[in-house]
Amino acid sequence: MIVTVKLFGMLKAQLHNQSELKVPLEQGGRVDDLIAAIQAMNPEVGDLLLKRKILVSVNHEIAHGETELAGSDEIALLPPFSGGSWTPGRMPADVYR
Repeated sequence: MIVTVKLFGMLKAQLHNQSELKVPLEQGGRVDDLIAAIQAMNPEVGDLLLKRKILVSVNHEIAHGETELAGSDEIALLPPFSGGSWTPGRMPADVYR
């Protein structure tokens, strides 16, 4: 099967403004298999994934190594990000890490 992986931010820039990668995987492939395939295709990005500097999202949920993938899944690599604002002295209602 071929999975499509969406790229954002620094990853997109690092991979010559590609917005997505097509990655071949065996049927029943998992996130760990995806990371290994990306490591083989682009060691710099693979190293960031292995060090957990980049997260893998599957269908809008942070995925773990054992998460099984399907060709129809929406997969994204999420580089570090920050932003937002709130009133000083007041904690926002939702805090995300």
